[in-house]
Amino acid sequence: GAWTPRADHPDTDYEGLPKIQPVRVATDFGVERGSIDPRGLPVMGADGVSGGTVVDLWIDISENLFRYLEVKLADGSRNVLVPMNFTKVRRNGVEVKAILGGQFAGVPGTRERDTVTMLEEEKIQAYYGGGTLYAEASRSEPLL
Repeated sequence: GAWTPRADHPDTDYEGLPKIQPVRVATDFGVERGSIDPRGLPVMGADGVSGGTVVDLWIDISENLFRYLEVKLADGSRNVLVPMNFTKVRRNGVEVKAILGGQFAGVPGTRERDTVTMLEEEKIQAYYGGGTLYAEASRSEPLL
């Protein structure tokens, strides 16, 4: 997918702290009681193949809104971020229809373990956005 060359540093709040942080760092935040906590759930691609397991949630501390799921890849090689707007969280797993299970390995990464820069966010969003059209050859064909 296409992306714009944004600033390669984290977006910050009015105190100068990174706006988007994993819950392991932003310990004042968590999943509301009674809601599904996706940590430990498998993440399934559009083909029903697991791309990995959710290990953490990343919250926008300015908006009190979860922005990403952090997923440990099925092969254990690294962790990647999945934007919440591309997920459907269910009790038995997380669905991501934008890409196939094996394509999670190609998600652009972050330099730092606990921060994401605006440029990295742009590339991550573009990867999933591009997948909605190009993850499978059949997606790029006309619907008519």
